[in-house]
Amino acid sequence: MYKISGIPTKTNTKCGELNVVHYLFVVQAVSSAVQIITSIIIGDVARWVGSIKWTFVFLIFLSFVGNFLYSCASVLSVHSILGGRILCGVASASGALIYSYITATNTDRAKVFKYISSYRSAAGCLMAISQLIAIFGSYVDFHIGYFKVSSNNAPTFICSFVMLLLVVCLMLVLKNPSVPPRRDSVSFKSAFRDFCSAEIHQLLGCIVMLWGMFLASFLMSEVVYFMPVFLTESLGWDTKFQGVAFMVASIIGICGNLLFPYITKQRSEGEINQLQKQVNRLELVCESIDDEKQQQLELFKKKLMFQNQVLISLLSLAFALFGQTFMIGAEKTFRSHSLPHINTGCFFVSGLSLIMLGYNGMASTFPALFSEYIKPQVKLQLMPIIGAIAALGKLVAPVVLSNLYQTKLGMSIAVGLGMILTGLTAPAVLWLLSRKSRA
Repeated sequence: MYKISGIPTKTNTKCGELNVVHYLFVVQAVSSAVQIITSIIIGDVARWVGSIKWTFVFLIFLSFVGNFLYSCASVLSVHSILGGRILCGVASASGALIYSYITATNTDRAKVFKYISSYRSAAGCLMAISQLIAIFGSYVDFHIGYFKVSSNNAPTFICSFVMLLLVVCLMLVLKNPSVPPRRDSVSFKSAFRDFCSAEIHQLLGCIVMLWGMFLASFLMSEVVYFMPVFLTESLGWDTKFQGVAFMVASIIGICGNLLFPYITKQRSEGEINQLQKQVNRLELVCESIDDEKQQQLELFKKKLMFQNQVLISLLSLAFALFGQTFMIGAEKTFRSHSLPHINTGCFFVSGLSLIMLGYNGMASTFPALFSEYIKPQVKLQLMPIIGAIAALGKLVAPVVLSNLYQTKLGMSIAVGLGMILTGLTAPAVLWLLSRKSRA
């Protein structure tokens, strides 16, 4: 018997012994690769279906099927794990489609940022709650006929039925925004060609924001990869304590998601109110403000919101940079035995919390900024690129981090790479502030 991702499975004796580590890597890599491909084409799929809502609901249903299949692997086949992860990879494209949904149902820039932040907050909240499910599942042990439900598969069973309940809720509460008729709509190929033919400053801005999403996903994967490696293998923390640590980091990330839109709103409203007072005084003198002046006022509001969101992105990068510094510091402290393990662990979790705070900030601002750089008629096709880039970060990070971790410098060099990438991203994001006009 071998245990793959917590699910006991039998090896096929005809094929020889199963290389568990290699199989796990294949399962995760295939799932991420499927997510990338699906995220790229999901806009065209929604256009073909004629509904963003029902495409999104179907993807969530696939998540239920994939997790249920994954949970039943012990009585089916080891390859049902791969099948389940492929379906979950397809379902993960729902994260890409949600950006199209938000921008399709809202045109106000501040509301787009607010709703994307709320989406990230909800995702972070569910990540925190999922640790409670994992802890509860670790105590489960009963039989249904010949099938055993235990700590190995109980969490994924619970997850699958939560997704089924979510499908029912989404069917009732989601709006159904219109999509362009097929004869008037734009294909992904045409949208991408239009995107590549944009002005150089617009294209560079889009690349910076897509890179920002890749980095955010990379840093998130860094947390997921090194948390069990350090807390469990190095410090010897029980899995339950590890779950609590991730829950704390997730909650702090959620707080950031709630705080960032508030900061942006307060900064923007203060300057806008001052300008509005000047306009009102001018109206008393001139009796009326022409349309051109009103358009300039609206343009100023949009540019101010844009600048504040860029500043939030820079603040998020700073949080991520300091968080990674804490991780390296904790690893050095562990090696030198200069602090008790509990102190070292708390130091490490503080770093994870700062990274989660930065991740949530970047995952909120970059999609909102990207939506303003592309034309409304191609958003359905191009907004899901954000999800594809995030999936690419999840695919690349484990490969790079695991190889660096196996070197003599270990976690220091692996996390150091993340710090270098974070530091190099800051000047590129700062360049966005020099953008004078809306793309």
